[in-house]
Amino acid sequence: MNTPRKNLLWTKPVNAILGLSFLIPFAAAEAHIPFKAPVGLGVPGRRIAAGSRSMENKEHQCVANDARVVAMVPQSNMVLTTAKNPVLFFYVPQTSAPQLELVVQDKENSQKFVKQFYKPSSQAGVVKIPITATSLAAGKEYRWFFSIICNPKERSKDQEVEGSIQRINPDSQLLTKLNSATPNERVKFYAEAGYWADTTASLAQLISDHPNEQNLKDDWKELLSAQGVDKLLSAQGVNLDKVATGVVNEPRVLEQEALRFN
Repeated sequence: MNTPRKNLLWTKPVNAILGLSFLIPFAAAEAHIPFKAPVGLGVPGRRIAAGSRSMENKEHQCVANDARVVAMVPQSNMVLTTAKNPVLFFYVPQTSAPQLELVVQDKENSQKFVKQFYKPSSQAGVVKIPITATSLAAGKEYRWFFSIICNPKERSKDQEVEGSIQRINPDSQLLTKLNSATPNERVKFYAEAGYWADTTASLAQLISDHPNEQNLKDDWKELLSAQGVDKLLSAQGVNLDKVATGVVNEPRVLEQEALRFN
């Protein structure tokens, strides 16, 4: 993605931090996360990076066997969240790329954006990318772009996925439920309300905290399958079981660029 670079505010590298763990008794959850995708919120986007178009591209690939990055988001390409600093999940294949990049852009003003750069892991797997360079304003829609940067000097070789994200404050009824909910009940309530980012982040944290709980892994697989993410992965030979082990990489932050949204 080509974005202006004038008047950028550089910040020091920071470590990605995902939420707090609460001391609430854990009860094994029944499978079936009833995610209810909001109606009429479909937006342009791409959940799997485009494939190579020529032998020249293949010769200069930084990803073997034409494997591609996958955005683990709903079919609508729209991610809803209650969080100011939500987390997005991506499947990143094994790559020799020097950088990963997340760009979050004000939909109404493309000159306002933030960039976050990461060092990719040496292994294929799921990565979680918190939006840390800015806080999302309630009611405002943003575009996001996630890229594997094979060559920083030739960005046309990037693998890129894209979509939208919007922060919507929960209503009083949902807040009441969440305030007294157990961790696995919170996953269900977020899913029923259509908050994809909160659902996936909460469920991923539960799997990390309870790696031997098979029902949680089944919930993760069912949630992704219901939105067709399993088909995107299987198209490149990746079994959904491989992304439901509870092992989620947190790539090292290299640097951030930010142009203030307000």
